[in-house]
Amino acid sequence: MTSAGIGTVFDSAAAEYAEVSPWLWDRIGEAAVTAARIRPGERVLDLCCGVGSSAIPAAKATGPQGHVDAVDLAGELLAHGRRRAAGEGLRNTRFVQADATAWEPGQGSLYDVVQCVHGVFFLPDMDAAVSRLTRLLRPGGRLAITTWAEGAMEGFGRLLAEAVSRVRQTPVGPPGGKQAASRIDTEEELAGWLTARGLTRVTVTRSPLRVPLDAALAWRIALGSGFRGMLTGLPEPTVEQVRTTFVHLLGERRMDELDATSLIGTGTPATPPPA
Repeated sequence: MTSAGIGTVFDSAAAEYAEVSPWLWDRIGEAAVTAARIRPGERVLDLCCGVGSSAIPAAKATGPQGHVDAVDLAGELLAHGRRRAAGEGLRNTRFVQADATAWEPGQGSLYDVVQCVHGVFFLPDMDAAVSRLTRLLRPGGRLAITTWAEGAMEGFGRLLAEAVSRVRQTPVGPPGGKQAASRIDTEEELAGWLTARGLTRVTVTRSPLRVPLDAALAWRIALGSGFRGMLTGLPEPTVEQVRTTFVHLLGERRMDELDATSLIGTGTPATPPPA
């Protein structure tokens, strides 16, 4: 999927994405900011920021003397983020619609922390993108990448794919980013990948999260996440058939909990040798 296509999917998911945030995205964002050890007065870049689930706690951690640039392709998600920041009286956060792979901080404005929570695997070339992001950090700055742990979200995604396949009577492929995410879904793989991007002092934190599910919340999560891409282009009556089939499968398979465990990898770019 192209960058524009990803932005379109998440724009269409904005309302449900915001609705499920208290159960899912906000809890993950808080854990990511804690692992990044954001301190008062720091400059932070939050890429693929969504509705601000990690940008808002980052803004609180860095305080009025700090600053957060929150960047995403999906304008509707950003609008939610701006409203949240305004509602909490945060004036140190800027939500910007832009391509994460081309973001430039401006002359003399490098960051203390660059973080990307569950977005890196949607980038067209996550290896090249993350290697570039390290160059946006000040000496001693930290890069923090959050991804799904092995097995997390998989059962849920398979069930939704099965529902779509049954209704459409054709196989459905995995959501965008699945192949890239599977490269970094263990502590060892994520640590090795960050090290290969030129980072040192790499640590990986496992952040367990299990969300109790009922039919209504499960469907909102399906609509308010990257899984929504499976429904792109389907007419409303077909989507309703998918919902009915999905809810039936949830009960049949007794899936009453979502495993949303994340891995949070952090590291510091190696200091280049003196010229």
